[in-house]
Amino acid sequence: MPDSPEVVVRYENGTRFTATCDGYTVATGKGDDGDTRRDGMAPSDLFIASLGTCIGLYVASYCRHHDIPCQGMTVELSHETERAPSRTTKVIATINLGAAVSPKDAEAILHVARHCHVHESIEQGMEVAIALASSDLG
Repeated sequence: MPDSPEVVVRYENGTRFTATCDGYTVATGKGDDGDTRRDGMAPSDLFIASLGTCIGLYVASYCRHHDIPCQGMTVELSHETERAPSRTTKVIATINLGAAVSPKDAEAILHVARHCHVHESIEQGMEVAIALASSDLG
């Protein structure tokens, strides 16, 4: 385990939290302070967005290396959920390159998309260890 955390999540107010990593900050939820400019996506939507941006990163890299235009690319995601326990059960991602590709490139693009870091983490499973800080223990 690293000496210092890689990501720090701070409670702001209402349901708003901020996550900071490498000098970048992302907000989730809605605050009760009236400052809607600081509000963000629901954490579960940010989870889906993380998958979509990771897919996009890998696809754009493939396209750049194979001279396939992808400037207007979008990755559209929808998802299904369950309540007990609360979780995302299915994500459907559709990549729109905005350019026609050969069947060979289409197959390769789907291959790299399915092997992005976030997708692999979900597919392969991961351990999540949750603990209370020792200073918070009575």
